[in-house]
Order: sequence, then C-alpha cells, then structure tokens
Amino acid sequence: MKELAVIIVTYNSEKDIYGCLEALFAKNDLGEGLEVIVVDNHSRDFAPMRDKLERQYGNRITILQNTQNGGYGQGNNLGIRQATAPIILIMNPDVRPVSISFKAVVEAYKKDARLALCGFRQIVNEAGKRGQSFSMLNHYNGLVRLIGGIIAKRLDWFSGRHMYFCGACFCVRKSLFEKAGLFDEHIFLYGEENDIHYRIHRANPNTHDRYMRHMVYLHPTEDRPITEKAYQQRIASNEYVMQQQGRRPGTYIRSEQQRQRWAKRLFGHA
Repeated sequence: MKELAVIIVTYNSEKDIYGCLEALFAKNDLGEGLEVIVVDNHSRDFAPMRDKLERQYGNRITILQNTQNGGYGQGNNLGIRQATAPIILIMNPDVRPVSISFKAVVEAYKKDARLALCGFRQIVNEAGKRGQSFSMLNHYNGLVRLIGGIIAKRLDWFSGRHMYFCGACFCVRKSLFEKAGLFDEHIFLYGEENDIHYRIHRANPNTHDRYMRHMVYLHPTEDRPITEKAYQQRIASNEYVMQQQGRRPGTYIRSEQQRQRWAKRLFGHA
C-alpha cells in the first residue's frame, strides 16, 4: 500500500531529474510505501530520458508523457490523478531533499486529520543559506508583504492564516486537494501557491497547515536570473489569482508596486 506519492513535473529537465531522483530514493524511509510519479510536459528529448530512468529504476517509478506542455499545474494534476497514496508531495526536478523524513510526514498526517498543507525549510546553496520557504499572502499591501516576509524569514516563523508555502516542495492531503479542484489549469506558471492555499482552506475551512522547519530541502536558485518575460508572467498570474478570489482588479499589481517602492526606499533595491 502506497503512503506518500511524490509528483515531479519535468520539461527539458534532463540536467536535473537524475540527481533529484537519486537524492529522493537515498532519503526514502518508507520503502515500498513511497510512490514516485514523473510527468513529462512534452520535452524535446523525452524518449532517452524515459529509457534511462526505466533502466535505472524499473517499476519503482511511474513515468507519464503529457501530450502537451499544459503548464505546471496541468502536469501536476495528471500525476495527482494517477497517484494512489493519500498524501501528495509536489517537488520540482531541481529540488534535492536534504533532511526530509517521508515517514514522519505520513505520521503527522495520520495523527492530525485536520492537516491540509505541510511545508519544509528551503535552502538555496550547499552552505545552508536560507531561501523562501513561505511568503505573505498576495492580497496584503506591499509594505506588509515586504516587512512581514523579512521578519518571518528571519525568525523562521510561519502563520497559516497569513502565509503560503513555496511551491517547489510541499505536501498536501489528496482528498482535501481534490475537494478544492486540484491545480487551476488556467495558471501556466507562477501564483499557484497562493491560489492553492486559498482554495483548499475555502473548501475545507476547519483545516490548518504545518511548517516542519527541521526538515530541509535544497533549491539552488541563489544565482538564477529573473527575465523580464518571467516577471511579467508572474505579475499576470498573480493578478489572475487575486481576481479569482474576488479581489478588485489591480490588487496584486498595486501591492507589488508598493513592495518595490518600499524595498528601494529602505534597502536601495527591489
């Protein structure tokens, strides 16, 4: 019987997926209870990647080939629907588990029927520099998002009422996520975390989230540049999410503009 399913969506991710799976299975403390599903979003070189993974892992992983690159959420939804485990762990292919106990995560969900989302501490380099494990909800004004985020990150303090987990690596109870409608497939990339947090707790109001700060994953994004195209896509996606939540048009755009102005005023950069 599968207890926890790891869903990894790839898109031209050959340079990442092999190391990801190697680290994942090295940390496997569930044995046969771990379910691993790789969903490929129509990569250029899918066949050689699939063949190499099948030779290395055999039936220990399930590989799904998407007929299109329908976006991060659409790819994850394919994997979630295929999964048989009651707990889902969403993981980017460039993530490496450092000190995550899958067994402890499963036990936490078994002991707490109200637990919906579970997050972990993110580091961005081998030296252990802390990354963005969680963020302030995007409907807050820019100053609150800026200062609240800085304080929470420094104290390593998470509030499920005011924050959402980073989407690179987090857990969710499958039944609650299904009740909320899974990922919104209108979102191609960016903004999913805020949207998931909102819809899960709206559909399941008596649930709560848990930050397992003692469990760590590496997401090496420290030197990763943000292109103008990616920035504009993030703005558009988050603005869409805000409007889906019934917020006034321009809510996220104004919040982001405020955040950047205050960041420049206080720290000299956005």
